[in-house]
Amino acid sequence: MSLQSFVYHRLYPRAVAGLPVLGTPEAMAAPFRHGDDPLRARAEEMIRAHLTAAASTGFASGLGGWITIPITLPANLVGVALIQLHLAASCAALAGRDLNDSATREAVVRCLLLTDEGDERSAAAETEQRVGVKLAERGLRWGAWKGLKWAGTRRLARYIPLAGGVVGAASDSYLTSVVARHTLDTFFPEEGEG
Repeated sequence: MSLQSFVYHRLYPRAVAGLPVLGTPEAMAAPFRHGDDPLRARAEEMIRAHLTAAASTGFASGLGGWITIPITLPANLVGVALIQLHLAASCAALAGRDLNDSATREAVVRCLLLTDEGDERSAAAETEQRVGVKLAERGLRWGAWKGLKWAGTRRLARYIPLAGGVVGAASDSYLTSVVARHTLDTFFPEEGEG
């Protein structure tokens, strides 16, 4: 078992127990169980709340500077992982899977480990990607700050933290959308395109 998989397995019970705002995966899935649309379309609608939560987490963690990174980076990585696990578990619940079953847990965790190409990421590659994106966010903001300071436009400098938040929101939302695609293909394959 990779380190990444180990961590996701340890976070899984917390995601299943429920997250603030999102509640439990079972409660999240309940309103989407019945409807005229195909089950996959209802799952896509349900996932929007997770994308919003991931973007909000990325925005909040992107506001801090280099000084706050020892706190915000681990918090962001764990927070987004919990949201992604909750997303996959909510889809599993909507598909009628038992969230306490070990096969369901494995399927949920695997959704977080897949790449855009559908291959499993190594723990090192996953960690490197997530940490790299967060460090790049800080680097962009630092470079913009230095550029504005050098140019003498300190007035615009107050928007630099906002830019870091926007980059953080975009990156976490994108990574969560990748997890969402794999989750939909895992739990609703018969309704997939192609």
